[in-house]
Amino acid sequence: MRFSRYLTLTILTFTLLCLLDIVYAIPSGGVYPPEFNYRNGYWYDSWDYNRNYYADQDGFLPNVAYESLGVDKELAYEIGGWFEENYDNRIERAEAILDYVQKWTEYGYDEDNVFKSGIAQEEWAWNADEMAHMFNETTNSLAVGDCEDMTFLCATIYIAARFDVALIDAPGHVALLIWLPEYDNANYYWDIPDDGRDYGWIWVESTGEVNPIGWTPPDYSDGGWNTYLLGYSKFSIEFSPNNPKEEDDVIVQASIESATSSINTVFLS
Repeated sequence: MRFSRYLTLTILTFTLLCLLDIVYAIPSGGVYPPEFNYRNGYWYDSWDYNRNYYADQDGFLPNVAYESLGVDKELAYEIGGWFEENYDNRIERAEAILDYVQKWTEYGYDEDNVFKSGIAQEEWAWNADEMAHMFNETTNSLAVGDCEDMTFLCATIYIAARFDVALIDAPGHVALLIWLPEYDNANYYWDIPDDGRDYGWIWVESTGEVNPIGWTPPDYSDGGWNTYLLGYSKFSIEFSPNNPKEEDDVIVQASIESATSSINTVFLS
């Protein structure tokens, strides 16, 4: 899906391009906490996404990841903002976020923990805010979920903490990558095709209590998985003439690519 918008200011011309990679939709509104309705054997949420099935246009992967971003951001995004404000060093911030999620979440199978209308759900996806509201640091209550639930929570926190994020859709598993090329202790560094950058994405495995940041599990080291860019952005600027004089009219062209949202306004400073 590609959005384009052109903004012209007297002698300044901006070209804005927003690219969303393999993303079916971004919620433009919803109700929190979500309301659910049952149809055709599946449960759908307020954004009309299928919480029981990961694939297809209305499946929960990657769509549910967007329910806690943009206009619908809430508690999980707030948590990420705290990390951004309190950890100046990006490596320390990235490590602290993973430690936090691993501390306050516990792996559990959906069929043992999720019931709708009294019926156990074999497959279910919680969004990041639902997970964030489950744990309580005062009462030491943990949020229970499986890989996609922890990944959605982790992804929102990382995005709010100013990291570029990509969801990993691997066979039987969901995890994420963050762009952190300065981290020097990963066992693999990954390159996402067409993102305009080289190897510098590292794996974040939110399941388990001791999996370190940058550790790609052996089962997925062959790279046989897909990615969905979430918090990715890229900015470049050109102007002519290159060495303007005071009396010259100057044309400035800025190109912005974002996997988070469309761009409505830009300011030149």
